[in-house]
Amino acid sequence: MDFFVRLAHSFKCAAHGIAYCVSHETNLRIHIVAVIVILFISQFYELSRAEIVLLILICLIVLCTEIINTAIEVVIDKVSPGYSALAKIGKDIAAGAVLLSAAAAVMIAVIMFWDIEKFALIIGFLTQDIWHISMLIGSLCVFYLFVAKGKKRKTRGTKGQ
Repeated sequence: MDFFVRLAHSFKCAAHGIAYCVSHETNLRIHIVAVIVILFISQFYELSRAEIVLLILICLIVLCTEIINTAIEVVIDKVSPGYSALAKIGKDIAAGAVLLSAAAAVMIAVIMFWDIEKFALIIGFLTQDIWHISMLIGSLCVFYLFVAKGKKRKTRGTKGQ
């Protein structure tokens, strides 16, 4: 029974970490919105099982690198409370990993989804009647509020960049 208690505690800690990142990290919320949009767009394509796996995998890679970036930033802020050129380099390197994973995701999305006829179909679907237009506007408002509304993480250690 002790094993299951430790396992449950481990999952609880992991969920707390993810929740912290979602509530405090604007870039993670931007990536989450991008994933939602990509998953919506993918419904207009006949993707193979392998393409679906690739899509899920690259989306998770971007989200994971953003979360790891946050963990690195938090640790650097803890161990280097004043400005440090090395702390800045460490944070920049972690941010670079996120940039590379996001660039890979964009390249994969372009390769998978670049189809002018499908774009016209998607736009037609989104603007076909007042209900769809209302849902589009409502979704954009929710996405904006989700991205813009977040808690500030107190950061130290890289002031004066």
